[in-house]
Amino acid sequence: EDTVFLTGCPAIDLLTEIDLSLPDDIFDRHKGVGDDLSTKKDYVIVLQHPVTTEYGSGLQQINATLAAVHPLAQEGMQVVWLWPNVDAGSDDISKGLRMFRERHRELPVHFYRNFGVEDYARLIANAACLVGNSSSGIREGAFLGVPVVNIGTRQKNRERGDNVVDVNYHRTEIHAAVQGQIEHGPYPKQPLFGDGYSGKRIAELLAKEPLSIQKEITY
Repeated sequence: EDTVFLTGCPAIDLLTEIDLSLPDDIFDRHKGVGDDLSTKKDYVIVLQHPVTTEYGSGLQQINATLAAVHPLAQEGMQVVWLWPNVDAGSDDISKGLRMFRERHRELPVHFYRNFGVEDYARLIANAACLVGNSSSGIREGAFLGVPVVNIGTRQKNRERGDNVVDVNYHRTEIHAAVQGQIEHGPYPKQPLFGDGYSGKRIAELLAKEPLSIQKEITY
């Protein structure tokens, strides 16, 4: 126990070091497909990854989220939708996104593969709500005070801040939660996973603590 130190995550340090305002061209320089989005209007971000222990349910799960977000887009809310990671089941989620994209080209929804680290930080910092099951809603979202709707079990038992509302894979439950979070607006910041000084703490520990490279079996 005396060699374990709680420093926080260095990824949070980045949030204190960069300008988090939105560049005017942020939606254009990352390409993707879909409607043109404007930094002058509100937007929600959706990022939903597959859950490997629920393999085979990805299409049903993403369809529930799509059905929940659809009426928001119909009412004019811009949607930034990011592609899932490559965990098992991502093909099912990708299929659902492609089908939705083909059927609803008229909506203010734009699909992106990914954003650079700094631009993604700016994106979530200015979002009306972050929806899905990404750890960024739990981690960076708490530090930034971004309203988050966390769907399903991917972040089960992970510590979360007051900014997170948990829901199941159900369209009406997701829709109601997103609407509630948009109406609520930003939350007070909570440094659950770091306060911006993690890197400094880690460097100081590495500089002064005795280090051993000898492997030891302790059981």
